[in-house]
Amino acid sequence: MTPHRTALLAALLASASFTAARAADAPDIAISLAPVADAQGALTRMDVAVRFEAPPEGEALAAIAITANTVETSARSMNALTFSDAKGILPVEAHDAARDGDNLERTWKPLRPVEGPVTVAYRVSIDPAQPGLAKPQYELRASDGGLSGAGNAFLVLPADQLPRGLSVHWDLSRAGPNARGVSSIGAGNNRSSRPLRADQINGSYYMAGQVGTYAKGTFFGAWQGRFGFDGPDLMDWAARLQGFYGTFFDQRPASFGVFARTNPVNPGSGIGLTDSFAFTFSEKTPIADLESLLAHEMVHAWINSLSDSMDAPGGLGLSWFGEGLAVHYQRLLPWRAGLISRQAFLDDLNSTAGRYYTNALIATPNDRIADGFWKDTRIRVLPYDRGSLYFASVDAKIRAASRGKRSLDDLVRHMLAERRAGHAMDLALWKKLLGQELGAEGLADFDAMLAGGTVLPPSDAFGPCFERVTKPLKRFDLGFDPLILVTPDRAVKGLKPGSAAEAAGLRDGDRILNRFPQDALQGEQDAALTLDIDRGGEKRSLTYKPRGETVDAYQWQMSATDQACPRR
Repeated sequence: MTPHRTALLAALLASASFTAARAADAPDIAISLAPVADAQGALTRMDVAVRFEAPPEGEALAAIAITANTVETSARSMNALTFSDAKGILPVEAHDAARDGDNLERTWKPLRPVEGPVTVAYRVSIDPAQPGLAKPQYELRASDGGLSGAGNAFLVLPADQLPRGLSVHWDLSRAGPNARGVSSIGAGNNRSSRPLRADQINGSYYMAGQVGTYAKGTFFGAWQGRFGFDGPDLMDWAARLQGFYGTFFDQRPASFGVFARTNPVNPGSGIGLTDSFAFTFSEKTPIADLESLLAHEMVHAWINSLSDSMDAPGGLGLSWFGEGLAVHYQRLLPWRAGLISRQAFLDDLNSTAGRYYTNALIATPNDRIADGFWKDTRIRVLPYDRGSLYFASVDAKIRAASRGKRSLDDLVRHMLAERRAGHAMDLALWKKLLGQELGAEGLADFDAMLAGGTVLPPSDAFGPCFERVTKPLKRFDLGFDPLILVTPDRAVKGLKPGSAAEAAGLRDGDRILNRFPQDALQGEQDAALTLDIDRGGEKRSLTYKPRGETVDAYQWQMSATDQACPRR
């Protein structure tokens, strides 16, 4: 065992006074993290020790994802891995197994009976030059003087779902001057306000190094890199919205944090986490775009999804609920709170509607979403777009049926109250409440939505200030088979004759070298796409607008009414 490894374990054990208070008498899990900077100041390593009480009995003692929702984790870059318990070194045997097509997991089986708490210690190497990803930002990444990542990307955790009181201890002695450490449970050494399961700890976030920080009340933020504006301005806006959300959902977490890091390949993406979320940006990302992103991801802290399935294997089939509600409320609640203008509300609504009603795969049934989610952006955005417009339609119908006395808000708050009371917040509960409000017709509409039927909210679904109109818009069309973008060589095939891609000079067989996000691109009618390609060893770039046929699509506009505009 190296001196640094011994010091790391000693630091973990020395934090006993810090972790002494148990959350509801649950067993403890203590995570000690020691980021290490190289001679140039870049963080290139993380020493990790995880000590957990009440170790699982049976075949699997501990686990880590190898791929999490297609993202490669640090599982293959760990070294000096050691398990120990009260008797000393604990011999283990590793086993890799696929949980589904997008998730591969490694578990460890103990080769003798386990005695007392288990400590797992290891070292993770980090390459500061690793290329950016247009995928969920789980991976442990070093940049801009800091490093960050989600728990599922680098933590070896107990292979069970027993809630444990989590404590996080930072050793920043080798992380450079003025280094800071922040996790989803707060800044610096900290302890969770409640016991957390392994999946919830996997859904926590960690950031350390030369990072910006913000704190106001129960809200905190941390970021790597530079915004194109003052970071505290964005964080203050988010803090005010978080307070409004707490009142609206009638639930106020002990703390809530946001984490931001640069990603020029995919700025403006986000992932919902345990009592927190993380997002990406570039210096060119407008503050308004990040406010919308913050509004969306913060909804997940309250709603997550049915059966807490958002990031679970197979959970994509229920993403119409969690993602649909997040899009619905990302515009509605900031508008109600007075944090965005009526025009900003309308712009957000029309971006969703335009992407949905021009989607060539609009009729894809819900049971086919999971298979295509990571392969085709037109499928990936459907739970967001179709779900949000479905909830807008449900809201309008409940308001009409109750003569304005009830709304979708009442159903959502009822479901959250059921979950807080320890009951299942699942599909059966949603259908029960929906049937009570809208009867057989409401349930039939729900089944039609899941089957891929086009959802169309009434013209006045968003209040008397807005009315539905039809406008000619163009479909998103890359001009070639989008499945090639998830293949190793990314060689173009299926080039469409007469497409904008062909007109720009793209040819079958060209290898696409650059990565680019498509979800936002699909919703921007005038956005251009630049492809860097390799054609027989010759590098070239070409630019075009990835649009195809023109179709009639529904949009909303300001109405000519003289009525007041309720923020409903």
